[in-house]
Amino acid sequence: MVKKTISIPEELYLQAISEGRKFSEVVREAIEEYLKDRKRRKALKLWGKLRDWEVGDGREFVGSMRKEQIEAQEEREKWLNT
Repeated sequence: MVKKTISIPEELYLQAISEGRKFSEVVREAIEEYLKDRKRRKALKLWGKLRDWEVGDGREFVGSMRKEQIEAQEEREKWLNT
């Protein structure tokens, strides 16, 4: 288990705990939903590319996926270094 400090508006905090649940439960659930949604969006984005794209032997597809992964990693590193 990891403990972290977050800063949110007080009104948002009060809404989160108004249901009688622990704040950490609400945050964990929200993060899980956010990550599932990101995976779903990424899959839909990929599906759209595959549907409209002639894959051929797959080398172009693999190159495109690698490029996206590198770009995403660079973006994460920028975010972590700020």
